[in-house]
Amino acid sequence: MATTPSSFKVFTNRLFGSYKDTETVESAQKKLETEFEDLATFAQSNDWIRYQELKDWVSTKQYLKTKQEVEALTFKKSSEYTAEQELKRIASKPDFKNYLKIHNSETPKLIAKMKESGLIDEFDSLKHLVDSADYKKNRSTHKKENSAEYKKELRYNELKSNADLKKYLGLIDSKPVKDYISISSSNTLNRYNELKQKVESPEFIERKKYLLSKNKFEQSADFQKLQEFKKLESSEKIKWYIKTKDSRKFDELKQWTVSFHDDFDGKSVDNQRWLTKFFWGDALINKAYSFASDGQCYTEGNNLEVKNSVLRIITRKEKADGLAWDTKFGFMPKTFNYTSGVINTGHIYRQSEGKIEAKVKLSCATGISHAFYLVGDKMLPELDIFLKSDSKENSVSGAYFWTNGSAKVHKSAHSISGLKLGSKFYILGIEWDSKNIVWTINGTPYKVEKNTTPNTPLYLVFASGVKGNTDESKLPAYMEIDWVKCWKRS
Repeated sequence: MATTPSSFKVFTNRLFGSYKDTETVESAQKKLETEFEDLATFAQSNDWIRYQELKDWVSTKQYLKTKQEVEALTFKKSSEYTAEQELKRIASKPDFKNYLKIHNSETPKLIAKMKESGLIDEFDSLKHLVDSADYKKNRSTHKKENSAEYKKELRYNELKSNADLKKYLGLIDSKPVKDYISISSSNTLNRYNELKQKVESPEFIERKKYLLSKNKFEQSADFQKLQEFKKLESSEKIKWYIKTKDSRKFDELKQWTVSFHDDFDGKSVDNQRWLTKFFWGDALINKAYSFASDGQCYTEGNNLEVKNSVLRIITRKEKADGLAWDTKFGFMPKTFNYTSGVINTGHIYRQSEGKIEAKVKLSCATGISHAFYLVGDKMLPELDIFLKSDSKENSVSGAYFWTNGSAKVHKSAHSISGLKLGSKFYILGIEWDSKNIVWTINGTPYKVEKNTTPNTPLYLVFASGVKGNTDESKLPAYMEIDWVKCWKRS
């Protein structure tokens, strides 16, 4: 136990009823538990993991190096600029300008047409004949005889008047066309086309735009990561988590791990958690029993009701036959005038130290008792987390029963008043370790006792019953349990 409250503190709490309102305590605890759960959940969230990654990255200041590098980039110092300038130099040469001029005209089509027609070769052959000295010397004879040679002259004259051929012959010896023909089969044209394709590509245009821009760092992946980090860093969730994760307000929660609980949110008692008869009745005879001094018969679940997430143990005025345990005669049949119920965890759950609480509301009537206690395989020790055995609505007791290795039973009991047990729920509990036992109401300690029986595994028992004369007009009586929860040290 981290800190045991002083005797004076618990005495004043018991004397003046210095405890908080149940709803306030429960709401504050629920809020704290919810926030703690949110904290644990957020610790595994993508946002927190990403924030930590980016925080580590930012601490390396890699983005500053990136910023320096990208801001040093210029278009004039780039391979793109070199390629663009080479393209401009090629395109600015006179012979290449002539190439481009001819290339973008109809002349290339004409040249191709004439070469495909064969007229050029025919014209050159005929011209060679007609212009030869031999033909000129004998032309008259050839004409008079209308020889084959003369017919070739006539064909030559016909070709001379061919419009396409005349146009071709007028162009073929011009410098622009000669430059066109020369460039068409050169490596210069290949290089030009290669550079032109590159310079006009979307990638080149985008790269040039980037190199000429004034905000190159803002376009980098590092800048985007930096912005992502700043956004996460300024988020309310991250700021909340950083502020809250090392808060001392969760120290108490971190000390405990829930080991058993029931919110009674089913339709009936969970038989996996609870026996609906005494543990030894289940273990020895597999039947419910009461004690010989009891006025009630403990039924096997008939006096248990779960409704709206609240378990009711109901004490009724009704006759019932059952078994009664007598220390002298053992189990004996008995007719009871009342019935009630009991639940316990003897078959499934026990603990020797830790913390246990239950939220309860109790009917307060003469002769009706309600108890939530811890017990082991022997009758003692017994830890009464609460015991209500009178009709006073404003008080409840906590008690401890033990022996010191002798037959004598020791008892320590204290009550706390100022309550409204019949109309309001209260959270009653104990926290104990090998040295001390502390009783609480709504989290406020009101009794402290030395633990004289440490390391004894104890199980939970809730029971209501009839002890002595009873005001039957107050029946049925109820012990209402909203929830019960057990913790062990983490």
